[in-house]
Formats: sequence, structure tokens, C-alpha cells
Amino acid sequence: MKILIVGGWKKADFLTKSLLEKKHQVVIIHDDHSYCQFLSRTYGVPVICGDGSEPYILEEADINGYDVVIALTPKDEDNLVICQLAKKQFNIKKSFAIVGNPKNVQIFKKLGIDTVISSAYVASNIIEQMATVEEISNYIPLDNGQVGLMEIFIKENSSICNKIISNIDFPKEAIIACIIRGFNTVIPKGDTKILPQDKLIILSSPEIQNKIIKFISERSEN
Repeated sequence: MKILIVGGWKKADFLTKSLLEKKHQVVIIHDDHSYCQFLSRTYGVPVICGDGSEPYILEEADINGYDVVIALTPKDEDNLVICQLAKKQFNIKKSFAIVGNPKNVQIFKKLGIDTVISSAYVASNIIEQMATVEEISNYIPLDNGQVGLMEIFIKENSSICNKIISNIDFPKEAIIACIIRGFNTVIPKGDTKILPQDKLIILSSPEIQNKIIKFISERSEN
């Protein structure tokens, strides 16, 4: 994948290292000159110094047609603008933003941002997974990050699709709290079947979120 990272400090550092190890192509935009120099020296990737919410800075980054934009700046409004510009003007396929205000999660979604996370508590590896796994649409931390709520979209080729919940070897530390099925809400029971295009609302501790993401993302052999 070709991935643009805008802003962020430790998260940007971690994500760049991890994504490069997985052979993704990375371009970074950051507004701190010293940190740009650090990232450039450390990873040898293109780093543009400037405000990522400015169209001419995005133009300089040469990211037209990239797969993912990850907006990590501390300002919610900047992250919204970055994602919208990247999608509309530069044809980036998937937008990902973090927000400081949990109320902005649904607002951002309505404004066309594909994946929105509200939390300073979210681990960087969860951000990486969510940015590169299409099925995950939202993550909201609860109780100061001790519990997380994830919204995961079920595709037809998912290994759990068309299976009854009681027959799924789902991680025991997690709970499917609700299923959004079209315009309906389903409270799951043991005999509830997971259908294509269901959205699962899953509660779990942060420690096993990677396990859940990997489990849900596995593809059926059929």
C-alpha cells in the first residue's frame, strides 16, 4: 500500500517503522522541522515539512492516488480537512483520522471520513491495524481506555460470515454487544447467524484487540 501520514509524534514514528517493515510505501508530512529531519534520517522516506491541511503541501508530497491517508495532528478540524482534501483532490482511497473530542466521531463519519478513532489511549499498533484493515470503521475507548468498542464490518469472504455465534471460536475476552443489520439492531444470542454486511459492535480490553482484528479479518477458504 501507498500510505500518507500527517502529523503525530510517537505514533508517526511507530507507524512509519512498522509499515516499512511490512513493505508499505510511506510519505510523511509534519509541521516540526526538527522532527522532519529525524524521521527522514531514521527511515529514509520522503518527509515534507509544512501544514498538511494546506493543499499546496499535499501537492508537494505527490500523493495522488495513494491508498490511505492517516491524519494524526492534535487538532480535530485539521484532521478533517486533511482527510477531505486527500480524498477529493488527490483521490486517496481510504481516510483515517484521530479525534480528541469523542463527539466528533459521528460528525466525521457523516462528512465522509472512513475510519475515526477517539482517544489518546489508543495503542499505535491498533491504529496501524485499523488504517490498513478495511473492515474496521470505528474505535471508541471507554473508561479511560480500559475497554474499547470497535465497529467491524463483515464481508462475504470473512471466515465468520454465515456462521452461528455459538459455533464461532471467538476470543473469550471479547463480547459481541450488538449487530447493526441494515436499519435494524440485533441483540445477539447463541443461535444468531453472522450475515454479510453485518456491522459487529465488539467490546474488549485493549490487550486482545489485535487478536480480534486478525480473527475477524481471516478469509474463508470457500
